[in-house]
Amino acid sequence: MGRRVVNVAIASVGGQGGLTLSRVLAVAAVYDGLSVRTGETLGMAQRFGSVVSYVRFGDSVLSPTFSEGEADYLIGLELVEALRALRLLKPGGLALVANVVKPPISASLRKEELRAEALIEAISRYARTIQVPAAEIARSAGNPRAVNMVMLGVFASTSGALSDSSIRRAIAEVVPARWVDSSLRAYELGRSFVRSSP
Repeated sequence: MGRRVVNVAIASVGGQGGLTLSRVLAVAAVYDGLSVRTGETLGMAQRFGSVVSYVRFGDSVLSPTFSEGEADYLIGLELVEALRALRLLKPGGLALVANVVKPPISASLRKEELRAEALIEAISRYARTIQVPAAEIARSAGNPRAVNMVMLGVFASTSGALSDSSIRRAIAEVVPARWVDSSLRAYELGRSFVRSSP
């Protein structure tokens, strides 16, 4: 029997690296000898607009996207976008969410902290959820923008769907050279976060 197709939805805001994350997953799947298809839907504004990326890999993948209720994994780089994309997750699927909220300019820090908690609670009501302090982890890796690579590590460790060596090769190929080392550190810290979680 062939390996099943794994469907991954990545929800982000433009400029967060959601498309980079989808490319790394796709390249890693190719290195693992799998069939891969990717697609995305972009909001009105390219930067700061809503972005949903679709990555599908397995023995035989025909379509680049999938329907609502078919994602095995939802990787949320931003909480509002993760909540919006929750409809893509299948029953029993897993939401991996960074506790990042892109606040309106006028919002106070305290309001945003409360908003993040409310968003995580809403997501957790409808899906199995792993919440990740990804911004903090990315900063400790030396690259505050590497939230996407932290979440890649969380996905890799949680799913076991792609080999570690292929993911590392894909990071080195896809990420700009000056960010490869910090991206690899962020990826490894994301993996460690899952291993150290209860």
